[in-house]
Amino acid sequence: MESSYQTRKIIGRLLLLVALALLAGSFWSDYTSSMIHRLVNHAADPVRVVVFTKPAMLFSYIPSTRKVRVTPGSSQCSVENKNKCFNGEYDAFFIPQEKDQHSFWTQFGNHLEQWRFTPKSVWIYIQAYVNALVQKRTNLRPSEFLLLSKELIELTRIDFAIEYPVSTKKKQKSSKIKEEKAQPDEKPEVVLPNTATDEKPLVVEILNASGKKGLALSVTQYLREQNAKGLLRIDVLQYDNYPSVQEKSFIVDYSGRQVQVSQTSQALGIRGEIRSEASTTAICDTRIILGKDFKMPL
Repeated sequence: MESSYQTRKIIGRLLLLVALALLAGSFWSDYTSSMIHRLVNHAADPVRVVVFTKPAMLFSYIPSTRKVRVTPGSSQCSVENKNKCFNGEYDAFFIPQEKDQHSFWTQFGNHLEQWRFTPKSVWIYIQAYVNALVQKRTNLRPSEFLLLSKELIELTRIDFAIEYPVSTKKKQKSSKIKEEKAQPDEKPEVVLPNTATDEKPLVVEILNASGKKGLALSVTQYLREQNAKGLLRIDVLQYDNYPSVQEKSFIVDYSGRQVQVSQTSQALGIRGEIRSEASTTAICDTRIILGKDFKMPL
C-alpha cells in the first residue's frame, strides 16, 4: 500500500516535469494571456471555462483557494450563441464529444478520481484535448491547458461546488388593483447530482468470500488510507467473512449513490456486477464482497 502511494507520487511528479518541459517552449509566446497570469500568480480572480454540454456549464476556478464553482446554464446557452452564454464573461470554451450534461459530469468526476489509480486515463485526457484543439472545439492554448491541468491534478471531487444562479421574478405593472398569479422563476435545466449527498462518506461493509485469510482486513486498511488522503470519501463500518466462497467479486448497493459506488468499485479493480437492492435493515450503504478473483490494487 505504501508502494502504491509512492507510485502515484512519482507519476504526479513526472506529469509535472512533462508539463514544465512543454510549457518552456510556449510560455513566452503566450505570456500575454491573462489566464496564465492569474494561474501563475495564484490570483483571487477566477479562471472561467465554459463547457458546452446540453445545458452548458461554467467552471470558475479560483487559483488562490484552489476551489471550483460550477454554474449550470439555461437551455438557451449553446455553441451557436457563445457570446450570450453567461454574459460572455469567460476565458475559454470547450465543446466535448459527450454533449449530455449529466453523462459528461459523471465521466469528468470519475476521471478526476481515477487517474490516481489508473494513470492511463491521463493520456486519454490529453488525447481528448489534442483532438478538440485540432477540431477547433476549444480555444485553450497548449500552455493554458497545461497550467490548468497542473492545478487540476491537485483537486478532488469535494473541491467542486455547484452554484445555482439566483432567479429573479418578472414583475408586471398593472393599473387595475387585482391579484395576479406570480410568474414562475426561470431556472436552468439542471441534471447535476446533489453535492451535499456526494460529499457524505459512503459507509461500506467488507466481506471476504475469497477463502484467503486476512483479505478483508487488508482492503479495509487500504480504503481507510484512501479516505485519510482524500482520494475517496468512504467509511468502512466493519469487515467480516462471507458465508460462502465466491468465484467473482461483486457489490451490493442499498444507497443509490451510483457515482461513489462506481468510484469505489474502480478504485478496488472490481469488474463484477453492482447489484442495487432496497433494504430497511442494512446497516451500511454498500456491501463489498471479495471473491477469489480479487487482487489488491497496486
